[in-house]
Amino acid sequence: MLGRNGPQHKLLNNMKKLAAYCLIFLGVLMPLVSSAQTPDAKVDINTDNVINDYYIGNGTQWDPYQLDYGKVRFNISDIDWQKLYNRLDFMHPQFMRVMTNTTKYVKNGKFQPEKYGKQLFKILDYCTRNDVTVMFGDWGGGMVSSEDNRLKKQNIRYAAELVDFLINKKGFSAIKYFNIINEPNGFWSSTDGSFDLWSRAAAYLHKQFKALKLTNQISIVGPDVAIWGPKKSWWIDSTAANLGDAVGLYDIHTYPSKVTVNSGEYSDIIAAYKNKVPKGKKIVLGEVGFKYRKDADSLLDKENKKRAEAKKYASVLDSQMFVYDYIYGINVADALFQTVNQGYSGSVVWLLDDAMYSKEKKYKLKIWGFWNILGEEFFGKKEEQVRPWFYAWSLLTKYMPSGSKVFKVKTSGDSAIKAIATEKDGKYMLAVVNVSKAKKMVELKSSNMKPLDHVKKFIYAKGSLKKQGDHTIKPNEKNLNLNIRKGNEVLMPSESLIVYTNFSY
Repeated sequence: MLGRNGPQHKLLNNMKKLAAYCLIFLGVLMPLVSSAQTPDAKVDINTDNVINDYYIGNGTQWDPYQLDYGKVRFNISDIDWQKLYNRLDFMHPQFMRVMTNTTKYVKNGKFQPEKYGKQLFKILDYCTRNDVTVMFGDWGGGMVSSEDNRLKKQNIRYAAELVDFLINKKGFSAIKYFNIINEPNGFWSSTDGSFDLWSRAAAYLHKQFKALKLTNQISIVGPDVAIWGPKKSWWIDSTAANLGDAVGLYDIHTYPSKVTVNSGEYSDIIAAYKNKVPKGKKIVLGEVGFKYRKDADSLLDKENKKRAEAKKYASVLDSQMFVYDYIYGINVADALFQTVNQGYSGSVVWLLDDAMYSKEKKYKLKIWGFWNILGEEFFGKKEEQVRPWFYAWSLLTKYMPSGSKVFKVKTSGDSAIKAIATEKDGKYMLAVVNVSKAKKMVELKSSNMKPLDHVKKFIYAKGSLKKQGDHTIKPNEKNLNLNIRKGNEVLMPSESLIVYTNFSY
């Protein structure tokens, strides 16, 4: 037997010490190895390749409010109007869609917009004061009759007179485009899907604009079709062939399924429409939102209906109940990034405010908005609070000002990562979205983008957003120096949006 101090015992002690040192060494080494891991995705920004030299901007649908909700009737108070203005000031919208029914301003055969247009004036006044481009229009119910394939010419003349009144009498110079009929390719539209009826109505409207000498102030936007795949792209080239220069801007509406967008299939769909736009013209998304139509999203669809059924004032037929969740802001960002990278020049999300429209019954609201401004008055105090997706859309609106250049961005690796890069007057925005439920390491790189200083970094993700007051957020980091010429890695939380910008506001 060897004693405790024998050679075997000493050897055993030395081996134990060596093992301990190895564990310590590995403990130090592992974080270094982890930080140098291969990125899940790489984002390469080419500032020498400008894919859009003038981006019109992003914004939202903002229409006169319903006010009559069946059981009760309201007016929007001055306090609530100011709350709306304050919240929009933070968003800094560049592009708004405003729709009405011209026939609302005609009573007993008399055209009386001054008497009945008070809400509309407040909306247009805000847009004009803040240099917001307005895509104005009529829903189209009074413009045509599909039953006998007829134009309601007097109402179309009223529509032109309304534009003349708003621009030249009221001074609402923000109005730049007019949409004569909403989604004319649909069976739900007043045209019952007839291209011929819509194009004749648009041509007759243009004739009225010419008679009133308005064509230097406003042009037609179209075809305003609702699409779910590439098959309706013929509406674009048919519009160009039939209406020519009467159309100043092209637009479509999309309500894709989540899987369609997150998979990247959405890019191919919207590209089919962009590719048919005449040279020198631009195209925008006149409405965008999510509807869970695909089988892969059936559980989301079921959950959406369940939430709507459980909410007293929600329309089960037409509500997007995930506007209460952070993920809706992520999905809208994903759709926007693909739209921007396909060369579109603006996007309007549906919808600013729940209080604008109902479905089924007057008190069953279309819940799609950033809030319900009449929450405290009737629909529930919490409904008046700002919902998370407002902050995601606000970042992507205020930091893509009108006139921004859009650069070519190539993203490789994990398809859950999408990115955009824009610039105006030497100020930049780089934005990256991660739609997956896992953290992702993303490398940002550019061989030609200059280093940026005084950069702010915003993180939109559950648990990361730095809210302040009623409707503002603060950057998670500021005064950063961002130099991506040698590559810059960023760890993105699950289901997150990160925005870097050196705009001063």
